[in-house]
Amino acid sequence: MKQLTEVQLQDNWNKLIQVIKDTFEDGSERREKLLKMYHDLEDRMIMAPASGKEEYHYCHVGGYVEHVLHVVDTALKMSDTYEAAGGHKNWTDEELVFSALHHDLGKVGDLNDEYYVPQDNDWRRKTLGEVYTTNTDIPNMRVPDRALFLLQHFGVKCNINETLAIKLADGLYDDASQYYLKVYDSSRSLKNHLPYIIHWADHMATTVEYDEWKLGDEDEKEEVESRIENIKSVTVAKDKQNGVPQKHEDPVLENKHKDLFDELFGDKS
Repeated sequence: MKQLTEVQLQDNWNKLIQVIKDTFEDGSERREKLLKMYHDLEDRMIMAPASGKEEYHYCHVGGYVEHVLHVVDTALKMSDTYEAAGGHKNWTDEELVFSALHHDLGKVGDLNDEYYVPQDNDWRRKTLGEVYTTNTDIPNMRVPDRALFLLQHFGVKCNINETLAIKLADGLYDDASQYYLKVYDSSRSLKNHLPYIIHWADHMATTVEYDEWKLGDEDEKEEVESRIENIKSVTVAKDKQNGVPQKHEDPVLENKHKDLFDELFGDKS
């Protein structure tokens, strides 16, 4: 599983704050209230994962901020692609970045407690890959609803485009979105396509993050298998006499064996 260093965690946090400073007008009420919210939630936000299972996106300490940065960048590119393809861009870059920044804000938790807590069931961790589980001590809310609650608590106003983009970020993966997206009357269809851009960006970023995990997991397995083969090559020296494997008595090889064993199974901290 991916592990970020303390330096990487802080660098990602600094990048996130810089996005806010670069996007929202200096001295504006919105900018100041956003910075206040991020300051108050910093300790939890900087450590939060983006999901609870290994195979899902960025299920590691700091995964939330890393994922949000990924979605912001992807949304900006997706918006340009949409316009270049002939689509009518009827949203501002500020609306786009604001929505991307906060599409998963509800995963930070409520005002007092985190949303994800470490899974303490060994069977679920090992068998299902559940590194985290949702915190049942906080009120049960959909992630977008909690995101909008947090924003209003800190006095951060959302316009209608941003509100719908945050609510519909999961697209039709969320049954609650059907009311807005699964319509058969053109008069009820979305008047603004920002929700599609945010959903596409989130979906693409999540897919890329899954690939990153999958390839990393395969590389790690290959590395472990290679180390095991190295251990076998220095610990099992077969004496041809009578076709019976004999333990090698060479102290140099025995020391090498110990080093390889420690490399594979020892404490890597």
